[in-house]
Parts: sequence; structure tokens; C-alpha cells
Amino acid sequence: MDASANDNMVAPEDACPLCGERDADRLVWQDDQRVECQMCGTVYEPGRRDHERRE
Repeated sequence: MDASANDNMVAPEDACPLCGERDADRLVWQDDQRVECQMCGTVYEPGRRDHERRE
């Protein structure tokens, strides 16, 4: 992976807790605290390990 691809990655502790997605373009902020992963539908608060899955 080249350096420019790494620039768009979130820190490992902020990655999706279910699928591990780290690409900032696939992690969409829902409000001031929650992020939705576009790969698996998980809604989570970065840095926390409990999460909910969108059905």
C-alpha cells in the first residue's frame, strides 16, 4: 500500500469493531459521536467496543 492510501485510514482504535474497516471514505459520521460503517452497517462510537448492527 502506498503512502497516499495510508493517509485516508483512521487509527486502528477507531476502525469498525465488527469488520475492521479503516478507510475514512467508508466510515460515515451520523452525528457528533456515532459512525456508520458502509461495509457492514455497524453503527459505533470510535474507541468503544460495544456496537449495534443496522438491519
